[in-house]
Amino acid sequence: MIGEPRLDALLALQSTDMRIAELIDRSEEIPRQRAEVAREITTLENEQRERGQALERTRLDRRARESELETEQERRGRYERQLEQVKTNVAYSALLSEIQGAKRRIGELEDAILSLMAEHEEHEGRIAEIKVELAAKRSEAAGELDALATEEADLALRLARDQVVREALVAAADARIYRLYDRLRRGRRFPALVPLRGQACGVCHGHLPPQIVREITHHGTLHACEGCGVLIYAE
Repeated sequence: MIGEPRLDALLALQSTDMRIAELIDRSEEIPRQRAEVAREITTLENEQRERGQALERTRLDRRARESELETEQERRGRYERQLEQVKTNVAYSALLSEIQGAKRRIGELEDAILSLMAEHEEHEGRIAEIKVELAAKRSEAAGELDALATEEADLALRLARDQVVREALVAAADARIYRLYDRLRRGRRFPALVPLRGQACGVCHGHLPPQIVREITHHGTLHACEGCGVLIYAE
């Protein structure tokens, strides 16, 4: 049982504290939203960079394959010319074998070059798409980030105003009851001041003895709920 304190300042304080908590929650959400907006752009930028690196690799690989292809074609031509000069069947057969091997390698290199050309074109096409997507995303993000910055500034202003209101309400509240209230608030028992609901606590719904209900309703006293610890008052 806690005397007959004036509750108007404390109830106004609790209302202000709840509003402050909502403003803080929203303020903490804004950086996460800002990071999410940036994440989409960063993802596209990373893909653009990786595609550019892959494009350069395919260019270098193709150049290497084309150089090797030129070497194999020259080797095959040299063997074919040598066919006209050999005098024995053994030498002739050996040259044919070398020519066949060169032809196989030429075919493999040509296939590899075609595959690299297709891969190169695919990377070029995707890079072009990413440029368009990035332009759209950056334009969209600029508007979203501006809106978030405006909201963030507004929240800071409202928080500052409510802090001033809170200080005035703390000064006007009963100091003894404020200490109990603030201890509950800091301990996550919030709201700390809860109206009586019938004959029960408005939070945990635990029933109160009739004598305590009379004291709350007829004398305006506060009672700490034995179930959850909040302070019960009569509306």
